[in-house]
Amino acid sequence: MKKEKIKVQLDLKISEKFHTLWNSYFLSPPKGVEYFKSEFTGINKKNRKILQVFYKILKKPLNKVIKNFDSKIIDLLRKEKDFDLIHFANYVGKTKKPFIADYEAIVVFSGEDDERKRKEFEKILRQKNLKFLLPMNKKVLESFNLYFKKSGLNIKQEVIYPLPFIPKEFKKDVKKENIVLFSGSSNLLYQTGIYNKGSFEVLLAFKEISKKYPHWKFIFLGKTPLEISVKSKENLIIKDPIPQEKLWELMNKSKIFVQPCYITPAMSFIEVMNFKLPIITYDSNANKEYVDSKNGILIKPEEANIFNKFNKSVINEDQMKRIRKNSEKNSIKIMKAIEKLLNNEALIKKLGENGFKRIINGKFSIEKRNKKLKEIYLKALE
Repeated sequence: MKKEKIKVQLDLKISEKFHTLWNSYFLSPPKGVEYFKSEFTGINKKNRKILQVFYKILKKPLNKVIKNFDSKIIDLLRKEKDFDLIHFANYVGKTKKPFIADYEAIVVFSGEDDERKRKEFEKILRQKNLKFLLPMNKKVLESFNLYFKKSGLNIKQEVIYPLPFIPKEFKKDVKKENIVLFSGSSNLLYQTGIYNKGSFEVLLAFKEISKKYPHWKFIFLGKTPLEISVKSKENLIIKDPIPQEKLWELMNKSKIFVQPCYITPAMSFIEVMNFKLPIITYDSNANKEYVDSKNGILIKPEEANIFNKFNKSVINEDQMKRIRKNSEKNSIKIMKAIEKLLNNEALIKKLGENGFKRIINGKFSIEKRNKKLKEIYLKALE
């Protein structure tokens, strides 16, 4: 089906704000594609916040009484206007229109109850008008195949890496400063999310290495684990998450990015590649799809056992205890990786440039992403 302009309804659920990983769809869409955010009956700017408060309060109890209440209310209220297809963002809804859906993790289909949820989602995924699923990395596709191994589902899937749209004014050449940067997530502020990012080990590493390298700044952005107390000093700066634009400015003038996360982040690796930063991270989950010896350093962490048989992440108190137990060993590995770069400016530059090339014309370029998306949309409309 050939069309001059493909109109895509991007469904981000009933939310006023959405994760920045979908910003680039609106700000840098594929040629010949126009995106429209889903609208919902009875919800407007005036009453949105009040309704969201009630929704949060009633969601759990109503889900117990009415099966899949939260999904049903979204499908019921969605206005399906004169668009060609729906692109569900990190979930799968029900619609009569042709649709595709992206997903960041298998938890989108499993929730906390693996067995019961599988049967529920099998029905949803058997909709004939589901044309494609778009996993956000190869590892999550592997997880999907494990989870639905016995289901006999036959769905076309294409990996689409989430890419940021960073305005040119934030990518201007600036003089790099001696900064080693760690940035935790701004939306994962609970303890399991904090541990997922490797915050515990990084604080230990920064505390020690900052003593040895007084002419470098070690900046830790994010909430800290409750079980550790490290105070800021002149070259060790510990701050809460900062606004996105301020973070880009800081990334642009930093030299090294550290985020030894156990579960692959959606955006930060690709963001820092835009600013030519080498990346230090764990060889865990899908991290190696983003980072290798050409653009950073992969560290083999002590075993944390945070993935179940479906490669689904499960971080609870037991896993956090294991991470704390291994934190000293892992912090030493992180320090050694940082030192390798601190003592080799040429290597910092080389790794940073290699990462940047992947943004310009490699697998993380928006142009290649857009070409692939356009092809998927066209196939979905055949």
